[in-house]
Formats: sequence, structure tokens, C-alpha cells
Amino acid sequence: MQIITKSGTRLLNFMPRETIDSGKVYELKIKSEEQNKVILTDSNASFSLVKYYYTYSTTQALDEANFYTIEINNTTDGTLIFKDKLFCTNQDLSTFEISKNVYIEKSTGNNEYIYA
Repeated sequence: MQIITKSGTRLLNFMPRETIDSGKVYELKIKSEEQNKVILTDSNASFSLVKYYYTYSTTQALDEANFYTIEINNTTDGTLIFKDKLFCTNQDLSTFEISKNVYIEKSTGNNEYIYA
């Protein structure tokens, strides 16, 4: 799973199941799990090789605290070469709280039990 920010230019890093061939056509899709719809389709996606993995640059706006699936297909051969999940947040990874601004903890007392 990759964690990316809500906006701006982001790089999606991935290791495909096969080597990217410049003579083939690749399609990238990002689907919102919350909305259950494809929010980005790049039917002629281009990737950059960085050492042993590839990157894809996008500026697609995403919703805070939502999950997305990413699929990359080799449309020339009709094969799926990569599938992963994305999570979008602008919170710092070191201080990330999944319940931030959603759940407020209430004190229920000192939680002591009295046994008789």
C-alpha cells in the first residue's frame, strides 16, 4: 500500500510483474473504493525507470482519508502487470491518526472496580 498526499504532484512507485516495454501500450486506472468508480484513466500511461522500480507522476485530486486501488494493464497483450492500494492523507506519517477529527475520546472516570 502506498500513502500519498491529497493534492499536488505525486509519484506512484511500483514494481511491475513484467518489464515495461516502450513498444507496448499501458493503461493506468485509479478507482475510489468509497465512491466505487474510476476517477482516473490514463490509456497511454508513461513510466520512468528508477533503479529497480518505476514511477508514475499524477496531479489527480484525491479525497482525504480515502482508499483507492491502482491497476496498470498491458493493453497490447491484455495482461495485468500491477495492482495496489493507495491511501490519501495530508497528515504526517509519524503522527497519523486514523480517527483524527472523527472520534473524540471521552473520559469515563478512573476505571477502578470495587469488589465486595
